[in-house]
Amino acid sequence: MKSNFKKSISERKLVWFLARGYLGFTAVILIIFILVFTASNAYYNWLFRIPDVDRLLGSRAFEQGRYEDVAVRNFLGSNGGFAVISRDGTTEYCTEGFPYESFTAGELECIQSYDVYSYVERNEITSPDGEKEYLIVKYDYTDDMEIKETVAVVSTDYKVKNGDLGDGRKEYTASEFAFMTGEAPAGYDMMRCSFVAEDDAIKTIVFMSESKDYTDYQEYSHRANRIYFALIPLYIVSLIFFLMWLNKKIKEPLVKLNNAVDDIAAGGYRRIGEMEGPLEIRQIGSNMDRMADKLEESEKERKRLDAERQKLLADISHDLKTPITVISGYTRAIIDGRTPPEKIAHYLKLIDSKAEELTEMINSFHEYSKVEHPEFVLQTEETDICEFMRSYMADRYGEIELSGFTPKIRIPGSRIMCMLDRRQLRRALDNIIHNTIKHNGLGTMLAVALYEEEGHVKLRIADNGRGIPEVYRQKIFEPFIMGDESRHGNGSGLGLAITRNIIKAHGGEITLCEPSAMYSTEFEIILKKT
Repeated sequence: MKSNFKKSISERKLVWFLARGYLGFTAVILIIFILVFTASNAYYNWLFRIPDVDRLLGSRAFEQGRYEDVAVRNFLGSNGGFAVISRDGTTEYCTEGFPYESFTAGELECIQSYDVYSYVERNEITSPDGEKEYLIVKYDYTDDMEIKETVAVVSTDYKVKNGDLGDGRKEYTASEFAFMTGEAPAGYDMMRCSFVAEDDAIKTIVFMSESKDYTDYQEYSHRANRIYFALIPLYIVSLIFFLMWLNKKIKEPLVKLNNAVDDIAAGGYRRIGEMEGPLEIRQIGSNMDRMADKLEESEKERKRLDAERQKLLADISHDLKTPITVISGYTRAIIDGRTPPEKIAHYLKLIDSKAEELTEMINSFHEYSKVEHPEFVLQTEETDICEFMRSYMADRYGEIELSGFTPKIRIPGSRIMCMLDRRQLRRALDNIIHNTIKHNGLGTMLAVALYEEEGHVKLRIADNGRGIPEVYRQKIFEPFIMGDESRHGNGSGLGLAITRNIIKAHGGEITLCEPSAMYSTEFEIILKKT
């Protein structure tokens, strides 16, 4: 399953490959930003953490009364502390560095309650008599987040001159006033909270933590924001890895392609093989391999054709040399007067025979060169092949009988239409019939049959003569497979090669069938119907 998914990913086109890489790179950058953002916020919260009394009260050590084991730093900050006060006002425990060893009932009452959110604002004012006084405004927030505001004017000796702060008191001590207005302890926020101890006793915890102001907010924010500078090296590292990935997936395959092109340009046939990367690059690699294979095949074919061309020239030279030598010899003998008068007529007949043979070979060479030429085009027209074959066999019937052959012809009486070049097809059939007559003895049966099948017709020309040796059957349609090699006669060896090219030009095919009990030689021609 995983390998199939990986394969489907790797087969995507270049645009999807690049889009995937870009989206992946963007996703990595986004993840890095989120991590840096989270780290910055976590660091800021750690620097500017607020007291977490609920967690402190819920810690196992605190609930079990093991106050000395409480990790104060985790709940109240590095300089925080707390004191546990029993119901009778006795201080049971206070952390190291806690500034107060005990509290009076009035002092505890003036310390802000953790369960009730309130804020006290103190302002110095001057009375009409010119005395210094304090204007105290207390804001209490209800459960519905409504603000209840109480105001009182307190003298410098902490007596309430006007108003009421909701506790009904008319006078405070200096420490009580300091706790109420948040002035004590200096630089810290102090609050109280009641809780039920493990022995079901109701006790009070007084805790303090460093107070924060606006300048602290700014300083902590600046310190936390410095983490964002890590984005630059992380981005550079991510970019380097992304470029390395692109280099592996795109550059390396392109280098392979370039090396293969250089090798092919130098005459080699380097194959690239399996490649990674986008579909287009792998397709180019596959096409390069096919091109290298084609070039290698073409080179082998070129060498084969060169060898055949040399053999062709040698065969042509040999075929022309024999009759020319005979003609030249007899002619020279007559010219030199070395020929007896009674033999001159005989020599002239031999010269004429060899001249005809030479003319026939030259005509065969000419016809073969025409059908082998790339610009060879048939002049076809829609023709009833049954009527064509009846007409052709009627023209050749006399020649076949005079040669001592027994014709056996089977042609349908219906119309079967094909696109034929009558003159070229006649030449192709002539070559087969001529070879049959030329290389077989008297009494040989020559059978010609035409069959109609779906989409095409089959024309079979067979005989029960000497047959063709197995060594020549596979190459019978190649040029210069001489009659004296295959059927112990003479000829140019181009007739069946010309026939094959003419049939191929018609869009058909010709094959030499395997010998049967009835026929030793049987050619089958298949042509398309219109």
